[in-house]
Amino acid sequence: MQIRLEKFDHIEGRHRYCVLRLSQTLFGDWCVEQALGPIAAPGGQERRAYFNQHAEAIHLFETVRDRQVRRGFVPIPVQLGLL
Repeated sequence: MQIRLEKFDHIEGRHRYCVLRLSQTLFGDWCVEQALGPIAAPGGQERRAYFNQHAEAIHLFETVRDRQVRRGFVPIPVQLGLL
C-alpha cells in the first residue's frame, strides 16, 4: 500500500511531500516507510518502523496519514509503474 501527500504554501513558498508505504519484508515482518521533504530541493528524511503484526502496521500507517492531513497535506493519486 502506498500514498503520496503534498502540501503547497504559496505565501511562504514552501512545497513539501510525504510518501507513506506499507510493505512486507522477506522475513514476514511489516514495514511502514515514511519519506518526507521539500519538493524540487535537496534535503528530506526517511523513517522506517517494523512490526510483527499487520494490524499494528496499519494502525501506524493510518495515524501518520491522518496527522499529515490535519497539517494541511493533500493525498495525490499515484500511478504505480508496470513491473
